[in-house]
Amino acid sequence: MRKGFTLIELLIVMVVVGVLVTVALPKYFASMERGRALEGISNLRAASDFANATYVMRDNTYIRNAIVDTSKNMLSGNLTKSSYFTPPQWFSGTSDTVVLVSSRVDGGYELFAVNQGGELKYIACSGDEELCKNAGMEEASFTDSYSNSNLILDFR
Repeated sequence: MRKGFTLIELLIVMVVVGVLVTVALPKYFASMERGRALEGISNLRAASDFANATYVMRDNTYIRNAIVDTSKNMLSGNLTKSSYFTPPQWFSGTSDTVVLVSSRVDGGYELFAVNQGGELKYIACSGDEELCKNAGMEEASFTDSYSNSNLILDFR
């Protein structure tokens, strides 16, 4: 009796491993992007909490100077240092609505946190649609006017 494997047996094993890798890699990359996106979403939620607390303390009005400095950077908030996203910044706002934005450092997409009446309504994603979906965004029945996207993480 011979010891070892034949060439055919080794080739079959290599083909099976190749198929498994081909099936598993897209899911792996999607889960990695979801983890990276959670970093940006977490910072946007913390910045939104700060903006909404300021809204309540300032007689139910968003006041830009109380939330961001002249460079549109957040004055406070429990933000973590992010390797994959820019710090949340003021995008636009009125006395009743404020939109904060954080961009993927590599330019893949942007996240927009829409706060209205003292609460975070939703986070919209614009840019690469596949990356946005990998980040956990779902298609909504409306299009966000700030990001021109219907890929939303809804908190309503």
